[in-house]
Amino acid sequence: MCWSVVILSLILIHSQLAEPNVVNRRESSLPAIEAPVNEKASEKPPEFKPLSLTDECKQDVQLYCSKHSDSDWDTIACLQKDEKTLTSLSPQCQNLLWQRKRTLTQQGAFESTLPQSCIAEFNNITACRSEQGSSFYVPCLVEHKALVKKKLCAAHLNLVAAFIFADYRLVYNFMKSCSEDIRRYECGRVDIGPSSPNNELNHLSVQTQGSTIRCLRKRIEKLEDNCRKQIFRIAELQSEDYHLDRPLYYACRDDRERLCPSIEAGEGRVYACLREHKYDQQMSEQCREAIRERQQLRASDYRINFRFTEACTADIARSHCQTEGDPNSDASLSRVMLCLEAVEKPEISESGDAVSIRHLSPECKSELTKLRRELLDDFLLSPDLIAHCDRSIERHCASKKRGRGAVLHCLLGVINEQTSITERPPEQCIEAVHQLLKTTDAEENILIDPVITHACRKMLSTKCAGLGHEDGAVYECLMAHHNDPSMGGSCRKHILELFYFISRDVTLDDHLYRACASDAHKFCKLPKAAWRDRGPADARILTCLYNHRKRAGNTTGEVLTPHCQDEVLRVVHDKAASVALEPRVFEVCLADLAAHCDTEYGDDDDEEEDDDSENEFGNKKIPVRRPHSRKGASGMACLQDNLNALHPECRKAVISVSAEAQEDPNLDKMIAEACVTAEQRFCGAYTNPSEVLNCLVSHKNDPEMSVSCRAAVEHMQLVALQDIQISKQFRQSCLPDAQKYCKNEMTVSKAAVVVCLSAQLTTHRLKEAQRRLHSSDSEVPLFSLKPPLSPECMKELVSELRQRSESIILDPELAKACENDRRRFCSTVVEGDAKVINCLRDHREELSTECHVKVFQREELVALENRADYTLGKVCQQMITVHCAPVVARLAEMGETLDERFGHHDLVECLSDAMTRDNTGPTFDPHCRSYLWKLMSLRSKDYRLDPELQESCMSDITKYCHEEAESTLNSPHERNGPVLHCLKKHFIEKANEAQMLSSKCYRRVRLLLRWESAAYHLDPVLAGACKAEVLRHCPHRLAGDGDPQNLDGTIRNCLQYALKDQKFFSARCRDEVILSIKEAETDIQVDPALHRACAVEVHQICGDIEPGQGRQMACLLRVLDHPDASSALGTACIRELQSRRDLWSHISRQEGIESVRDILVQVGTSHSRNIILICLFVFLSVIFICGLCCGRVTKRVPVEMKIK
Repeated sequence: MCWSVVILSLILIHSQLAEPNVVNRRESSLPAIEAPVNEKASEKPPEFKPLSLTDECKQDVQLYCSKHSDSDWDTIACLQKDEKTLTSLSPQCQNLLWQRKRTLTQQGAFESTLPQSCIAEFNNITACRSEQGSSFYVPCLVEHKALVKKKLCAAHLNLVAAFIFADYRLVYNFMKSCSEDIRRYECGRVDIGPSSPNNELNHLSVQTQGSTIRCLRKRIEKLEDNCRKQIFRIAELQSEDYHLDRPLYYACRDDRERLCPSIEAGEGRVYACLREHKYDQQMSEQCREAIRERQQLRASDYRINFRFTEACTADIARSHCQTEGDPNSDASLSRVMLCLEAVEKPEISESGDAVSIRHLSPECKSELTKLRRELLDDFLLSPDLIAHCDRSIERHCASKKRGRGAVLHCLLGVINEQTSITERPPEQCIEAVHQLLKTTDAEENILIDPVITHACRKMLSTKCAGLGHEDGAVYECLMAHHNDPSMGGSCRKHILELFYFISRDVTLDDHLYRACASDAHKFCKLPKAAWRDRGPADARILTCLYNHRKRAGNTTGEVLTPHCQDEVLRVVHDKAASVALEPRVFEVCLADLAAHCDTEYGDDDDEEEDDDSENEFGNKKIPVRRPHSRKGASGMACLQDNLNALHPECRKAVISVSAEAQEDPNLDKMIAEACVTAEQRFCGAYTNPSEVLNCLVSHKNDPEMSVSCRAAVEHMQLVALQDIQISKQFRQSCLPDAQKYCKNEMTVSKAAVVVCLSAQLTTHRLKEAQRRLHSSDSEVPLFSLKPPLSPECMKELVSELRQRSESIILDPELAKACENDRRRFCSTVVEGDAKVINCLRDHREELSTECHVKVFQREELVALENRADYTLGKVCQQMITVHCAPVVARLAEMGETLDERFGHHDLVECLSDAMTRDNTGPTFDPHCRSYLWKLMSLRSKDYRLDPELQESCMSDITKYCHEEAESTLNSPHERNGPVLHCLKKHFIEKANEAQMLSSKCYRRVRLLLRWESAAYHLDPVLAGACKAEVLRHCPHRLAGDGDPQNLDGTIRNCLQYALKDQKFFSARCRDEVILSIKEAETDIQVDPALHRACAVEVHQICGDIEPGQGRQMACLLRVLDHPDASSALGTACIRELQSRRDLWSHISRQEGIESVRDILVQVGTSHSRNIILICLFVFLSVIFICGLCCGRVTKRVPVEMKIK
């Protein structure tokens, strides 16, 4: 284009500049330089021959610029337009061209073409008055062209500026400031001029067209301060028009025509357009590199970006982001960006109150957003990133250098990886990444991040569509859906990588910072202007805020505002997504993560396959290193599983975080991902997070609970068992008791403490029982003494025991002791729902001694405390509600106070009574009945499993069964019922009151015998002694025994009548059957069939007679022997009584007579009792009468003979 067109374009550009009252950008910060005495310019315009007519350039001008030969301005502009043309000029022409440009930039030549008004305005520039008459005058005007108000005058300055910036020797004060650096770094010659020798004229050629300045730019960090300031000032002056930056102009001239053809030069528009197309496939590599060099230079001085400076000058001044007139003021782009962003961030005043948020102008905000996007696009624009992360980039991210934002996210991924400390980027690199994220405020508008925008395009077009681009709304939406199956693995990975830093710096989360700035300053000493602070973030701030949240039941102390608490809970719940997001753990556990755990994102990449691995043009994939599997677990769950193998600091941190998750289960990644539906379905009514985990535990085996949620809940239970510090409620409630009884176990695990505390219950009871066996105070109730544990601890212990009884893996001690037995007997049984534990119970007779002992200890506990029995609570829940509501109400009223009784075992008593009662038995739940029969069968084998028997019969046991009780108490497991068997022998006692049971014990034994009569397997001695006889004589009765409709002692009756029929019995079985017959003879209630047949008669005829010792039975027998028995007794009752009396008579004959007492018993039970008594009376009467009538039978003898 012709030079006149250039001038016209410049005039049009400057016609759009601000009015004269606009604030000037800045005065020159360079000191005034005295003009050399030999550089004076002439007063008048110089006279010289036009270039097109000179011998040196005539031929070149005619060849390349024949249409622009009218004016030297046009000619020079034409020759400089094309780099190839300029290179092709003869050395003589290039030398003359340089001399002519120097001449045209002298004051006289320059002012000869100016209107008088421009000359006057230039004279008003104070900083250049001292340079008038020197060769520095015009460069000085260019240096201060921002002070020029008239657009036409500014256009003239821009015209000459194109010549000045084309040669560093023409730049104002440049040679004085940079000559040493030019020599040091060989960026040009400082002694070449018009009179240089011909062999050096090549240095005046195209190499001098800005190449020296470019050479110095590349070494900007090494330059002297004055020279560095000069380079920045030149770049700033060039920022308005890309023509002024000759290297960039030559590199991008074709790109400008191709990519920005309609963009007019001036006001930085071409620069902006080229920056926007930096990653366009059509941009040449030379232009892209030139654009990048200028962007890198901008990092140290924001004024190099003309459009940003123009748009934000007023906001910068208003926000005091730059000190006017201070040459040492920090003009770095990152500091100014942080300062401007802070305008719209919360700040705290000196009084501690929140300052109302202001707003930037729309133009400034728009330019700021563009800058943020550019910094996220290209890691090379961040000097700190290059300086501190170069090794990490070369090691981990070399294949991603060309991708938009790919290197940054590669570094984020490496920082998030659970690698060894040696492979981790240095702290300076991590801090550089943090500062870049803070400068760009990436969370506030996540759409400026090219990697996330591409990886999350599906979510952005669906679930997060239509949201505002500011205030972090889009980012929060993505985080809220990070567990959504529709979110791709790559999107999830990159979102969590970014959250790594957001979780460590509360200022990076826009909503959190806005809501909690005041609270963070008040409670956690967050700086008042935290956003402007460029130091490392304090990751403890978020933890501090979380610790000041309002907890359920806490009405004292200062807490967070509701809005702040909501935001804090949102962030801490999001942190559960990855161990890397928890700074308290990640920083101290890197070595343990590398040793024990897989990388956490190893399996997250789905079909999108790391979309950020695309190159800068978006059409070619670069291979991506994928983490490999190592140990089979990952993240926090892995650390928790290996808690005892961790280093002390790591272990302490994991315990702290795990304890928080126990209070709020959604802080656990597995729970947060797997239990969303379960929480909504089962636990929606709970508002207190600490209650949610208990709710999930109680519904763990619900059919509608997902397998993944069940596993997550169980994992949290297992984690809590590893250390007493993890369960806050248990620790607070049981710490005094644990310190008293379990000091050693406290250093092992919580599971060990639970075993120790539960052992205190059984040990205390055992010691009390043994003491009473050897003391005289056996009348004192066993359970009236003070229990060993506090009520608060007892409540927590019951909860722990119930959870433990649900799954063997929650009982490490039992699992270890029964490992081989489980493999032998229960290998096909699935864990959970107490199935494995019940399987071991079913095989108790075959278990190893170690396993058998541990199983028995658990049974002792659930016998003492029914609420600790998971299976009972599950299978009998409905029956408890229907039949035991009063008991439940009383237990609830009692709470955990154990002064009345040592544990809560009334539930089994209530259910057993309802199961065997005539009016409720038929409708009793069969599953509950089946489990109760098992409990009752086990209880009959050892009186230690029957708390009610212990309490009712302690004095009787001490008196009559001391030896049996002693051997039982010393046994590590059940003893097959010797104590109860002993009490039965005293139960049948009728004559000797000293050998009879106490009334309380009698009632308890009678109830047990009644149940035994209904189901023979509840009598372990009889069942063991008569096993062969049952199979031989009563095989047809086995199926019906224990049937809910036939609790009438089927097998016992069969054995008794088989004995009457004189079938073969072993001596031991015979004795046990006879004992069972005597038990029924002693108390009618022990015989279910007889009691059912004669219940009405007993009530009507013998109701006033106290039950026991055969009294009611004797009453019925007397009525039976009465002549009108048929009118007093029912047919069924007469039939059963006659059948029983025949049985008793037969047994009496078989037993034999060993004493007078046996004779009396036999006579009393004989059918011919009255006849026998009459005959005996007649016999004795006859002897008496004969004696009276017949006198002496022997001869009388004198006394002397007797004593002789």
